[in-house]
Amino acid sequence: MAISPKIAMSDDFLKSFAKIPRQNQQAVLTFVAKFRQNPLAKGINYERINDAADANMRSVRINDNLRGIILKPETGDVYCLLWVDRHDDAYQWARRHRVAIHPDVGSLQVYAVQEVQSQAEESAASVEAWPNEGLFADLGDQEICKLGVPEDRLAAVRAVASEADLEALESQLPDEAFEALYLFAAGEPLDKILAERAPAEAVDPQDFGAALARDGTRRHFVVLTDDSDLEALLAAPLERWRVFLHPSQRKLVEGNKSGPVKVTGGAGTGKTVVAMHRARWLAKQYMDLPGHPVVFTTFTRTLAEDIRHSLALLCTPQELTKIQVVNLDQWASGLLRRFGYPYSLLYGGKQRRGFWQAALSALPAGSTASAAFLKAEYERVVLPQGCETAEDYMHARRIGRGGQLGRLQRKALWPVFAEYRAQLHAANLREPEEAFRDACQLIAQEKPQLGIRAMVVDEAQDISAAAYALIRAAVPVAENDLFIAGDAHQRIYRHKVALGRVGIEVRGRSRSLKVNYRTTDEIRRWACAQLAGVEIDDLDGNIDTLRGYRSLTHGELPEVLSSSTLQQDVEHILSVLAEGEAGGVEARRICIAVRTNDDLDELARALRQRGVACLKLDHGTMDEPADAGVRLATMHRVKGLEFDIVILAGYHGAEHYAEQFSHDEDIGVVGETETVERCLLHVAATRAKRQLIVLSRDAIVGDA
Repeated sequence: MAISPKIAMSDDFLKSFAKIPRQNQQAVLTFVAKFRQNPLAKGINYERINDAADANMRSVRINDNLRGIILKPETGDVYCLLWVDRHDDAYQWARRHRVAIHPDVGSLQVYAVQEVQSQAEESAASVEAWPNEGLFADLGDQEICKLGVPEDRLAAVRAVASEADLEALESQLPDEAFEALYLFAAGEPLDKILAERAPAEAVDPQDFGAALARDGTRRHFVVLTDDSDLEALLAAPLERWRVFLHPSQRKLVEGNKSGPVKVTGGAGTGKTVVAMHRARWLAKQYMDLPGHPVVFTTFTRTLAEDIRHSLALLCTPQELTKIQVVNLDQWASGLLRRFGYPYSLLYGGKQRRGFWQAALSALPAGSTASAAFLKAEYERVVLPQGCETAEDYMHARRIGRGGQLGRLQRKALWPVFAEYRAQLHAANLREPEEAFRDACQLIAQEKPQLGIRAMVVDEAQDISAAAYALIRAAVPVAENDLFIAGDAHQRIYRHKVALGRVGIEVRGRSRSLKVNYRTTDEIRRWACAQLAGVEIDDLDGNIDTLRGYRSLTHGELPEVLSSSTLQQDVEHILSVLAEGEAGGVEARRICIAVRTNDDLDELARALRQRGVACLKLDHGTMDEPADAGVRLATMHRVKGLEFDIVILAGYHGAEHYAEQFSHDEDIGVVGETETVERCLLHVAATRAKRQLIVLSRDAIVGDA
């Protein structure tokens, strides 16, 4: 029985396709469709490239101007689309690149060769002259090769004396080799790096079919099957997250898990990408189940809309029908409606403030407690601990609250809390935390069949203990039941949880992603410095660190500019926009983030008066590529987004905002709020891929 050929496409092919003039792209689409159907079809004329760096490379004619470069090994029925370009440029690419299966890690590697041959000779001389002074002097040749370094790059790696030298060598190394060397230089243990790259079986350097199946190869190659949506793949070739995953990410995405999985990692490490791919993998497994067996939930409605949009790009229509994407409160509301629950969940600060003002009528004469203090006491003590009676409140812990409240003081405050609840009850409203608990009780009593086989939870750091208790109650304990992704360094709301205390056991199934693929290391360091001295948890009751968290790209240092007025902000922004335009950065790839909605409206008016096209990203506006204009958003709204350039405008500093937003609540809340504000600054800064500029009202924010 004949074996069908294995046909693959590299990410380099997609990148080169994106650069071809649009009028020529249809010819490539036609060729690739024909090639996928039968790589030996009549009319596909393979030509040897006599001076190619790799003997397995062939060229194919696409039209009068374009040539494709194909990997066509002598053995095995494997064909790989590597590059497409104008005739001379395509041949030049073939002369400069080699394709080989690395004998130690087993992945198919594409890397530059000819342009660095003379440098390799110089490197060898350097190693001979200074054999013990290189950055990798403590590693043997075999150890360096096991990191994924090709043998013909060994001398060049031996000559690396500093991180700057290593960065200069990046373009001449396979990505996995550069990443491994970078992590080792940054202090990551060698045995841990090697363990993550070791293949599961012996490697045959001539078996290209087996190499294409390994996770290291799938980071850069996709095998085209009858189910591959070729048109969608080529329509957005630079959205690499849709197709190519790092091996550490793919291990989390695929395969059955024995119970709940927790994935943490710093900003830009791909947690949300992993969560979306996991949801798709689960949807494929449960395609025969009715309804929406997979629920993907996140904290806010806006983030849920972003996820829904991205999953529509990632999944087939059939897969998408098996995934319900919904923010947490909406999901809980829908669940409660199934039970005939008479209350709606309370949203919005303005309505809540009105209820608190009415509740103050129950405050005893002479009490000096403010509405802000009482609201904070309710949200941080009464709600989290489920206090239903005055006696419950008497025994409640007040960790993190400033000052002591004795029994008499608590007894005097309880009527206010009771009145607040009565106000909500009269309006058929419940606080979300209380509604979550009600839902848990209803599930325990009614034992309904909810049809949820698995749930993926993103932005896990912002979800409360009561919400997690509901999630645990709603999803039966089983294989693949819960997949939880988050980073407490990005907690921008007040909720804090230890998963083990709400019945979600992740011991042995917790993983941390370390490589930031979004920002430069300069931006990463600046953003992390904003959290210096702040203790951050790991979502399960332990202290987390960002040890080993690295970015592998470099760029400009973040700029912190003194800007004391809105007018000065506008002048700085106009300058950045002009520089961006001169550097080829589209306005839509630039975002100006501010702290509050009032700041946002004021800045939008000022920029439009100066003729700047703006798109204000609010709760109902997505960041659509087709929409022109610089993006404007609050620092909360940019969560989950990324831009080439981010400008933080009119920023006063975490201490300022903590005092402004919580000074009436008590000193304990001020400290907690400052931590949240620092996390918010960290989040906003890490939306920047290439450049970060802070227009500071104070001297609080500085270079790190």
